[in-house]
Amino acid sequence: MKKITVKEYAKLNRVSIYSVIKKIQRGELEGVTLEENGQRVNYVVLDDAKTGDDPLPVSEQKRPLEPSGSERPDSPAGEIALLREEVARLRRLVERCCKER
Repeated sequence: MKKITVKEYAKLNRVSIYSVIKKIQRGELEGVTLEENGQRVNYVVLDDAKTGDDPLPVSEQKRPLEPSGSERPDSPAGEIALLREEVARLRRLVERCCKER
């Protein structure tokens, strides 16, 4: 069991603090309120079995790349296919995280 603050949980999961507190109130997340230095601090209790160390969604976790075509991975055409897939994945990640200003 691991405790992190509501603010840290919201930052890791890219949601608002308000939505995290609402999930705790609805019972979707387990929460604890402790008093530290005269202030009440809300924590989210994470079950180690449910959450991994990787905060990325399952679709973005590291997985072995395989070319989508029939190219062999050790051939130059296979390596180019792997690199194109990796560039496309990184481009989607950048577009999702860093929108143009």
